[in-house]
Amino acid sequence: MNFYSLETPVAALMRRQPLPKVPVIDAIRQHINLLLMTKRRECRYDPELGCTVWEQDFANISNPTAWKSETEIRLTQLIGQYEKRLRNTRVSLTVDEPLEQDRDGNTLRLRKRLSIRVGGTLIETEESLPEQEFVIYFSPVATQ
Repeated sequence: MNFYSLETPVAALMRRQPLPKVPVIDAIRQHINLLLMTKRRECRYDPELGCTVWEQDFANISNPTAWKSETEIRLTQLIGQYEKRLRNTRVSLTVDEPLEQDRDGNTLRLRKRLSIRVGGTLIETEESLPEQEFVIYFSPVATQ
């Protein structure tokens, strides 16, 4: 079964042309990506829609392990609430700080990289969703 793509060209909408469709796994991936990139209270019709990670931007996180666990729980709840084509949603989070360097080897910027892996079961077919990975580069977060 195919679903409409979230990456629909506006021109196609305006000209009433057929809209692109994608397989269910691609549609789910696009929707989860949208959920992760949206800040809470950014959508007027549903202020709870969005990712709480952005509320921690520039935060001083005193316990990174607890923050990671809490974030995994919140992301699991977010995806479970808004992505109705999945059940038994699993989320795992990896946090690291890759160094970005210029040609001379000087460090340009240090940021957190959140690697979010999402799995679950497709409700319609009972098949397992192949693990999807999403990467978010996060502003400098202070950890102690």
